[in-house]
Amino acid sequence: MNPVKTLRIAAGLSQDEVAERVGVLQGAISKIEMGHRLPSLRMLANLSDALMLNDAQAGKLARALMAESGSLKAESGITVLVAIADVMQLTDAQAGKLARSLMQNGEE
Repeated sequence: MNPVKTLRIAAGLSQDEVAERVGVLQGAISKIEMGHRLPSLRMLANLSDALMLNDAQAGKLARALMAESGSLKAESGITVLVAIADVMQLTDAQAGKLARSLMQNGEE
């Protein structure tokens, strides 16, 4: 099962509720859960907040999404985040903190 869907269900939230918290349409959440779309870094940070994830869980989510993304990897901000985290041997917590830090500084 898709990691976003797993976390959403565990939180007891509908796609509509997550979408509202993230600031996107329900269809965007559906596409992520079906594996048709990777979230942007901004959406990853917002998803992490909406699902009340700590930095380690956010980093783990980013890596899990990359692991199952297949051909969606090209030129995604999340691809770059995970590549940097892997090269720098960052923990999941450090990768999650990096994603949130990039969003606070206006990076996409």
